[in-house]
Amino acid sequence: MKACLATLKLKDTEAIDWKKGLVSYLKRSYGSAQWSQFYNDKLAGELNHLRNNANGELALEALLEQNFIYYAFLEQLHLRIGNNSPQLRLHFTWYEAEYDSALKAQKHSQYNVILEKSCILYNIGALLTELAKEKVNKDYKASLTYLMNAVACFEYLSENFLNSPSLDLRADITKFLAELCHAQAQELFLLKLINGPDPTKQASLVSKLSYAAASLYETCHGFFEDEDEEVRDYGDIKWRSLVTCKMFFFKAVTAYYYAVALEQQNKYGEAIAFLNLAGDYLVSSLPYKISLKEFIDFTGFKEELEDKKRQVTRDNDFIYHDAIPQSVQLEVIKSMDAVKSTSFPGQLEPYVNMVAEKCDTLYQGIVPMEIYEKESIYSEEKARFLRNEIDVAETANWEYTSYMEFTNLPKFITDMEARYKTGSTSGSGNPQVDMMKDQLISWSRTVQDSKFNDVDEQMRKINEIRQKIMNTLSTMPPEQRENTVKLKSALLEASESDDKLFSLVKPFIPELKLLKNNEVLWATWGKFEVDNSNQPSLLDIDDTKTEAVLSKLGKLKQLCEDLRLLKEERGRSLSELKEEANNDDITKKILVNRGSTDSELKHMFEVELEKFKPFSARVEATVFKQSATICEMRAELDEISKLSGVEDASGEEKLRMEERQRFFDKIQEAVANFAVFCADLPKGLAFYDSLLKISKGLASSAASQPVVQPLTGSATNSNADPRQVNLESQFKNLNLSSSIPATPMIPPRTYGSSFVRPTVETTPVFGNNSSLAPPVPPKEFGPRRSLQQEFEKEERELQQNPTSFYNRPSVFDENLYSKFSG
Repeated sequence: MKACLATLKLKDTEAIDWKKGLVSYLKRSYGSAQWSQFYNDKLAGELNHLRNNANGELALEALLEQNFIYYAFLEQLHLRIGNNSPQLRLHFTWYEAEYDSALKAQKHSQYNVILEKSCILYNIGALLTELAKEKVNKDYKASLTYLMNAVACFEYLSENFLNSPSLDLRADITKFLAELCHAQAQELFLLKLINGPDPTKQASLVSKLSYAAASLYETCHGFFEDEDEEVRDYGDIKWRSLVTCKMFFFKAVTAYYYAVALEQQNKYGEAIAFLNLAGDYLVSSLPYKISLKEFIDFTGFKEELEDKKRQVTRDNDFIYHDAIPQSVQLEVIKSMDAVKSTSFPGQLEPYVNMVAEKCDTLYQGIVPMEIYEKESIYSEEKARFLRNEIDVAETANWEYTSYMEFTNLPKFITDMEARYKTGSTSGSGNPQVDMMKDQLISWSRTVQDSKFNDVDEQMRKINEIRQKIMNTLSTMPPEQRENTVKLKSALLEASESDDKLFSLVKPFIPELKLLKNNEVLWATWGKFEVDNSNQPSLLDIDDTKTEAVLSKLGKLKQLCEDLRLLKEERGRSLSELKEEANNDDITKKILVNRGSTDSELKHMFEVELEKFKPFSARVEATVFKQSATICEMRAELDEISKLSGVEDASGEEKLRMEERQRFFDKIQEAVANFAVFCADLPKGLAFYDSLLKISKGLASSAASQPVVQPLTGSATNSNADPRQVNLESQFKNLNLSSSIPATPMIPPRTYGSSFVRPTVETTPVFGNNSSLAPPVPPKEFGPRRSLQQEFEKEERELQQNPTSFYNRPSVFDENLYSKFSG
């Protein structure tokens, strides 16, 4: 027996110009000035060429490949353009497949790319059946694969392309074509066994496979009985007889091989009944055999059937005497469908991957707004993840920096190594004291270099300018009473603000004067120095501990290096994370899953963010390792403190150390407050200058007018001085609520109820109850406050210090009022 396969005819089309369509779409989307940035002429020309090849006269395999590639381009385009394909302004025209002359000139045209996709998909299925027929006698496996792929192709077409204007593409027609290809694929699998050496050895299996083939052909036969005339008469005229003949013939084959299987089980009575049934089906197939005579040996099969029937009947009559059932049905046989086709998306996937990069370039300007919206959601999720990682890294870096600055470990290690290696007792013998001296030198230089270091002089200057303002306001005429009151109110608030500012430094004037005079400063400091002239060398104190101390210092130095390397590794990991996040693009995945629900989309985003977790894990590992290293360093510092033996100081020395620490803390507090004073004082001086200019300007304006109207009046006298009218109009142009601004705003101060003086933590290196472990950094140096916290802080400052609102965008800016100064 040979396979006789029904093949399909290809659909024909008219030419289109993809270049024109893409240019038209991009111009309407981006305008005549920008569209070319999204257009690739070379790839657009390649798409035109590809369509021509897909509908050309190439060899079957090459033609199939071109159709698959072209369909992949269409699939990518449809993902992006969706239902907006009419905007391409391309007129897709396709003809019906020419199974009879009535369909030859019948064509359908649409502006929708879905018509193009469905017609190409139909041609792919048709090409697969042609290739299966071409390979059936040369390569059985290849032919079977082509047929199974055709099944998946037509099933996909019937399920996803509905309401097509073309008869070829109607869902019931494509479903029939899928069933026909399925039946033929099952037939190929069956014939492989029947044409084998001895099919009777596998009679039970052959009967199951044959029954599945017969059932599939029976389903196809049902389409020819359809009430719809178009469906009933669709396709080649030979298909009806071919399907009907195979349906009956394979039922006969099923019954025959099932009878053989029953004979092998010594069920001779049932075997005879199924042989009779096989004969009946064979007779029913003979009227339709005209198109299959060259492929199926009906006569030979009939003779084989009759021989088997005579043999089984004779054996039953003489030996077994089994009762013969009156009637049997094929339904007792369990059919076996051996055809498992690859889904069409699975067949298409290699081609989609092949053209993905080109499609990204060619269609870069075609992205639906809904995709942008979903991308923005993902981008926000990604940004939130990135911000969290940056906060973790910055906090860890801040902890590292704070620890190293507060402990001054590099200098401490260097000094201690120098002393223990040389045995020198020069210096204070305490690195912490040396650090204090260095800090005093820095603070002294800062105070001496400041032009505000004379607090009394600054107070005198402010009093002088206040007096000038008051003198100017005293010359204002009664008509300017309202403005005078406002200016005096502003002056009063400024005075109160400055009193608070000067209260920061007045208690520390002696310390500031001390910092201005180096001789007095160091003379005072010398009172706290301990006379070490008669002190033995550190090495003489306990020579046996020298190596242990140096070993500990070496380990401490290595731990410092480990901390630095951890910080660098954290920075690298964060940089790689940022680069990966910037290069991340999931547009294609969103396009592919554009029909996903919100929950499915959220899950997809969560899965996508998983690819950043390795970077996050690396950052977290450095943070954990840093904490462990700092703890280890603290332990080593404690050990060094114990081994050094210097903590056993005398009572007098301890007293001097405590006094020195109190002196240093007082100087430190003075410098911190002086820094605030220097930062805020210029704001106050500038404010007073501005207030003086405004006062002089108003006084000059009032003096030049014979009759002065209050600036708060809303009506203007028709005989008013033109300069007065101009002054009022200028105030109005400044969008002020009145002719002169409300009480001028005082510069905000950095001090107040929420002000925390910066401190430099100092811990004596050696002491009875002291440790070298660095102090915990102040909370004020911690991570940035949230916007809500900042807002609440501003509200508290405004309630507790009304003058803090002054420095907000200027209502009382000097430049704003300079035009009124005469």
